[in-house]
Amino acid sequence: MLARINGSHHVYMKQGNPSRISLPIHKNEALKAGLLRHFMKIAGIREDEL
Repeated sequence: MLARINGSHHVYMKQGNPSRISLPIHKNEALKAGLLRHFMKIAGIREDEL
């Protein structure tokens, strides 16, 4: 769930999970694989759930 937008970063929160994820949004470029995996780990999302 998008909590807020702060400049070029979108801050997401997941209900029941206290961590926040701040995604950099720069010119609609895709996230690099390592950064994407890191955010997925924090959010508790597996690749097979995508």
